[in-house]
Amino acid sequence: MRARLLFSTVALCVILSGCTLSNVSGTSQPPGNPQAAAESKFMYYNFPDVRVPTEMKADESQMFVHGMGHKQTGVLVFSGNVDFMSLTRAMISTMQQDGWELRFQFASPRTLLLFTKPTRFAIINITDTNTFRTDLEIWVSPRPEQDSMMLEKPLPLIEKPQSARKAPKSTASQAPVSDMATEEGLDS
Repeated sequence: MRARLLFSTVALCVILSGCTLSNVSGTSQPPGNPQAAAESKFMYYNFPDVRVPTEMKADESQMFVHGMGHKQTGVLVFSGNVDFMSLTRAMISTMQQDGWELRFQFASPRTLLLFTKPTRFAIINITDTNTFRTDLEIWVSPRPEQDSMMLEKPLPLIEKPQSARKAPKSTASQAPVSDMATEEGLDS
């Protein structure tokens, strides 16, 4: 009986230690390479330069990606039981490693991050929910070209006709007094 218990304990330890050395694809990682281990915790989903932590679960019903290459646009939606601040730091770090430049950051229980590249921009929305879940939305779009109608341009000044510029002189008149009796208890 004692030998069986000892064998079961040793077998359980071997199985558990084998699970910690393998990544998602099933190949073992060398324990001395921390960068390779950190990269295995992220995956590219629909965009070739936007990584998402493997702990996040994709919500396919909320996703939409259209186009190819640098013209690819869309939204990726994920949720998972991850630490809000750790996810924010990880997204900033991996986006910068993939060549994105952080242009704007607004941190609160809902964090917004704006990243740019010469041909595209990405908006990341990280929301800390009260249900021990963190939501992640990634919006990626091509940047508008210089001659694009999407660029913000000042609207031309529209001159009002001369007659509309002059305000009519108002004549003061009193409002008519109502002959209606007021209800009891109400002041008018």
